[in-house]
Amino acid sequence: MSETRQPSARRTVERLLRLQKVTSKLSQALTPEQVASVIVQQAGPAMGATDCSIYLLEEPGVLRLVHLVGLPEVDREQWGCLPLAAPVPIAEAARVGEPVWLESLEALRARYPAMDGVPLSHQRAWASLPLEVEGRVLGVLTLGFERERGFAEEDRDFACLVSRQCAQALERAHLYARERELREQAERARAEAEEHRRQLEQQHRRLQAVLQQLPQAVILAEAPSGRMVMGNRQTSHLHGEPMPPDWRLEEYTAVRPGFHADGRPYTPEEWPLVRALTRGEVVRGEVMEVQRPDGTRFSLSVSAGPVRDAEGRVTAAVAMLEDISERLRLEKSLRQGEAVFRRIMESDMMGLAFSDKDGLIHEANDAFLALVGHGREELERGGLPWQALVPPEGKEAGERGLRELWSRGVATAFELELLRGDGSRVPVLTGSAQVEEQERVLTFVLDLSDLKRAEGAVRFLATASRVLGQSLEVSDATLQHVACLASVTVASWCVIDLVTPEGELRRAAVAHEDKSREPRLRRAWPSPSLHDSGGPLLDALHSGEPLLFQDFGAETWRHLSPRFVPLGQVLDEGEACSVLVVPLRSHERALGLVTLGACMPRRRHGPEDLAMGQELAHRLAAALESARLFLESQRSVRLRDEFLAVASHELKTPLTPLRLQLQGLRRAVEGQGGEPVAPERILRAVRGCESQVRKLAGLVNDLLDVAKLARGRLPLHLEAVDLGAVVREVLEQLSSEAARAGCEVELVDGTAVVGQWDRLRLEQVVTNLLTNAFKYGAGRPIHVRVEWEEGRARLSVRDEGIGIAPEHRGRIFGKFERAVSERHYGGLGLGLHITQQIVSALGGAILVDSEVGRGSTFTVELPPDAAEAGAHAMLGGP
Repeated sequence: MSETRQPSARRTVERLLRLQKVTSKLSQALTPEQVASVIVQQAGPAMGATDCSIYLLEEPGVLRLVHLVGLPEVDREQWGCLPLAAPVPIAEAARVGEPVWLESLEALRARYPAMDGVPLSHQRAWASLPLEVEGRVLGVLTLGFERERGFAEEDRDFACLVSRQCAQALERAHLYARERELREQAERARAEAEEHRRQLEQQHRRLQAVLQQLPQAVILAEAPSGRMVMGNRQTSHLHGEPMPPDWRLEEYTAVRPGFHADGRPYTPEEWPLVRALTRGEVVRGEVMEVQRPDGTRFSLSVSAGPVRDAEGRVTAAVAMLEDISERLRLEKSLRQGEAVFRRIMESDMMGLAFSDKDGLIHEANDAFLALVGHGREELERGGLPWQALVPPEGKEAGERGLRELWSRGVATAFELELLRGDGSRVPVLTGSAQVEEQERVLTFVLDLSDLKRAEGAVRFLATASRVLGQSLEVSDATLQHVACLASVTVASWCVIDLVTPEGELRRAAVAHEDKSREPRLRRAWPSPSLHDSGGPLLDALHSGEPLLFQDFGAETWRHLSPRFVPLGQVLDEGEACSVLVVPLRSHERALGLVTLGACMPRRRHGPEDLAMGQELAHRLAAALESARLFLESQRSVRLRDEFLAVASHELKTPLTPLRLQLQGLRRAVEGQGGEPVAPERILRAVRGCESQVRKLAGLVNDLLDVAKLARGRLPLHLEAVDLGAVVREVLEQLSSEAARAGCEVELVDGTAVVGQWDRLRLEQVVTNLLTNAFKYGAGRPIHVRVEWEEGRARLSVRDEGIGIAPEHRGRIFGKFERAVSERHYGGLGLGLHITQQIVSALGGAILVDSEVGRGSTFTVELPPDAAEAGAHAMLGGP
């Protein structure tokens, strides 16, 4: 037993000696490379290994071979770098933090199948131990043995102890290397800081010198206190006193009031230096006014910006101030002068041109070039002399102006015509002045075209008004006279179209400055029917808005002409023209169209001519409306005279038989010698008188109703009324009149037709329709029908008499109107007018269907309830 313990004790002592030697060597290693060298040189042999290698985790996920002994070169190349996830024992030891013991090649290949194809130098045993400190794996110690072997527990413990010693040595070397590196960095930092301090001091001295020499005032304030730590000499000069030491921004802004350009005072936080210091804002060239202690103000241009440290914090702010009061005054004066000259040159109210003493124009504004019709390229080529702009008849006036210019330095303004680039002429007012400093002549030209055109338009409108005012009637001859005036004054040609009562446009007048072209113009210029749908001319007629075609050509002609007519019928080939179409309207009623065409060389129509065209249309419309009113008044007077004659006749008609009946009754009484007259005779006379009185009362009532209708007050008293009963009662009352007319009345009266209507007015409607049928029924049957149809009451009265011509149907409901002569048919001509007004007041409608020689049918349709249908309590009431 003692013999067995003796070899074991001896091995233990040997291992302790080897461990002591390894530890001693590791304590002398100062760098990771030295530690790795000691491990492979001492630790491997100490544990009986034939080869030894050290892998370190120099980057995440990768083991790199840093030192080895005992391996051939081919193994060095193959195992130099291993991923941490590689299926090999070295990577596994680092990955799991536990030693990996492999006693033979078979154990290696059984545990790591991926290494089957990997060539190895010889068959042996291996041990891979993690170099771990406080749970951190720094690398892997790999030991290789010559022969297969088992690893006893004391061998494994000894190997783990050696690996821990190696790991601690590596960690110590890393810490020492880091400490040395930090010391070196600190030394370098101190040296650099010293160099920076020296450079900063030098730069500060230079900056101070530069700041003192700057013409602008410079102020530096520190953050966050706002203390102004520096200000150059110009700062004191600018403010009129030295800057006190340790002055703060709040004191500065309080003592030196600042003002915006609009006069609004600066608040303390608005000052540029404050904004730069507190907000880090960069201000460039902000103009402000500052008040001096004496109350005067001066203008400053202020730029300010923050000074930041390495972390971006604002540590200070600097402001640069420049007194720009004088510069602003000079700039303002210069701007004002330039603005005046620029406004004059750019103004379109007059043309300006600079020329030399020979009359060659070198500079001109756009208004001048537009006025004379030449381009700027031509001016820049030097091809625009005054001689080319003045016509021969204006040479003498131009020479007089030049003589005055050279003698007095200025030429009095005078009127002149200038030749434009297209050969046309433009009237101008011109004058000149010498510019001695530049040896040039400044000439202004003022366009008088608008003035001349306005004067011509005023003269034309005045003449047209005189022509239109010569007669109360506007005949085609009068319109032709106006068109001729327009074609020689304000236009090249003129067309006037009037709306006829039938709803068509009639060509009333055509005039052209070239008389030979008038027939073509009369035929070719479009005249659409009012029954057509759409089109520019009809749209203008209905809307009242004028049309202006400044460039009238083939495309515009196709747009206007409803049918294909060659443009050559209106314009000559290549002729430039503009067309102005103005509608004639009066009280929202379309009267016609006036068309004005302006062709070269006459100036084309433009927007400024719309007022002239509309004024002409207004005067024409007023004349046409006055003529219409005059004709209507003449017709009204004629109708009044006819009505008075008819009314007197109609009123006398019942009075004559009434007087005869009364005279006969008186003679009968006187002839009896005091004896009683037979009651039958008296009753017959009384009945005759009553009949005539009823006729007379009806005529008077019609006149009263017309008077009420004229005032819009026809009372309605709504109640439940049976329309059939009303018709039957009226037929009974008019039975004798029907018998005298020889008309047999047929009444078709089905179910009861009851509604809310005015009974008295319904009786009046039925009476008027029946008496009208008796009068014009030619002794033939009268057919009356009362019924409901589509929820409305319907009354129709049909006769088989003379009928009504189509042209008279629209006016038979007018006041005092008839379709036939009153000589053959009596009456006041009021019955149908009153009937239509009553039916309308009840919310209904009356229709007429007639054919000449075959009779007429009047149909009245009424709503069941006049009140619900919106019938007026008083005709014309709200």
